[in-house]
Amino acid sequence: MILQKMQPGHIAGVKELLDDCFGESAWSMESIASQLDKADSYCAVAVDDEKVVGYIAFEAIADEGSIVELAVNPEYRRKGMGRKLVELMLTSCSGVRTICLEVRASNTPAKALYEAFDFEPVTIRKNYYDDPREDAVIMIKKVSE
Repeated sequence: MILQKMQPGHIAGVKELLDDCFGESAWSMESIASQLDKADSYCAVAVDDEKVVGYIAFEAIADEGSIVELAVNPEYRRKGMGRKLVELMLTSCSGVRTICLEVRASNTPAKALYEAFDFEPVTIRKNYYDDPREDAVIMIKKVSE
């Protein structure tokens, strides 16, 4: 398995991964491509046997960052891949002092992953997600210099 910065050739594989993980609420090809093109964005993938099996997208503006997407192929979950993608993102976001994210309230494994990196829940965003309708937990991490 290879962890690497995302390249344009990964877009179709990321789309397939997001469709598998998030169904109809997944990003479009255009959204994935635009995320890759943003100057303030960092996107990385995990590739196994030429298949994208993990993806993380991160945006930073000044000293604030946000994890905007994290997806791991169901066959690769609970094997440390999410942890490796978050670690890669954290080593790639120099100058960021605060990182935020939102996660489904029912996504206990994801919340545990983020808590392992010292993200703390700070508030609830009611009815944030569709399909199914669900609250989001907003989590924040202060990054030490």
